Amino acid sequence: MFPILAPSVKLKPDTKRIFIGAYGSEERSLGWLLFHQGEGAILDNAFMFRYRHTKGNRNRIAEIRKALTAIGAAIPINIIYDARSPFRIEDSVAKHFQPLISSATEIVLDISAMTKLLILVSLCELHKFVGTLRIVYSEAQDYVPSREDYEKAKEGMELIAKYPSRGFQSVIRTKCLSSIRMQGQPITLVAFTSFNEQLVRHMLGTLSPHRLLFINGRPPRNDYEWREWATQEIHQKIIEQYLFDNPLDNNGHLTRVSSTLNYIETIHQFERIYKQYGNYERLICAATGSKMQTLGLFFAKVLHPDIHIEYPTPDSYFVKGASEGIRKVHEIVFPRFSDFLASLHQK
Repeated sequence: MFPILAPSVKLKPDTKRIFIGAYGSEERSLGWLLFHQGEGAILDNAFMFRYRHTKGNRNRIAEIRKALTAIGAAIPINIIYDARSPFRIEDSVAKHFQPLISSATEIVLDISAMTKLLILVSLCELHKFVGTLRIVYSEAQDYVPSREDYEKAKEGMELIAKYPSRGFQSVIRTKCLSSIRMQGQPITLVAFTSFNEQLVRHMLGTLSPHRLLFINGRPPRNDYEWREWATQEIHQKIIEQYLFDNPLDNNGHLTRVSSTLNYIETIHQFERIYKQYGNYERLICAATGSKMQTLGLFFAKVLHPDIHIEYPTPDSYFVKGASEGIRKVHEIVFPRFSDFLASLHQK
């Protein structure tokens, strides 16, 4: 039913195509654009999220604009995203995206450099788009932290766990991701593990849920298998508090896990969760997973509109740095996006 993640293909200037992306700091923010250099004017225009009050490295604005110009989008339309005050981004996205619904034949949505909130809100605002939606994602060659850096940093994990004010800024709620169904019922909080355990701690303090269900992340690469255990280890103290709801296998690993790249596995996890708890408890999900897990979360919301999604915005991280290199450029193609979403509503 859901289209699979596949290698990106070369496109031709044969349709009215709009690009939506973000000015990121990592090399992979250029992945899809560099892949199409030399293919001619394949874009009619571009909408770019420009981060204000960014944290960490400078964004590659000049490089990205040069790459956009080379494939037809010389004057991109910028949408400001204020990292310190992201509350108005839903209205801003709706205003800018409205003309796309009727004017474009194809939209390329590059989520590689987008925050999870931008991914979710962008998809929500494109729900009426009748043309082809091409979601693209550039995988980095090397991710932070390295295993060596993580092992060195583990000594500070216990100290960090005592100060829940670190690593967190605010919880963002949007109209399109909200649900008022099942209010007054016990809350089941669903969260993804990550390298920032403070996000979940603050969600717990804000919601006081009846139960907490973790979905651990499983990288598809053999050289990153250790990260599945590392993200569980970072959340270990919280897992122990909700151990009944987070079963472990014979090796001590969380059994509820989904790929950090294959978004369909995340959808399947939410189908199981909804079947078990959705009819009796209010499901609230913290968007704390990988970008592709976030994509799966969006489709879980489409399948079950009563799922409520909140975005805890990070302030700082247990580990710092940026990914390096471009390993692969992926895409998922939805030929008639609005019709596809409508078919999910009928399930």
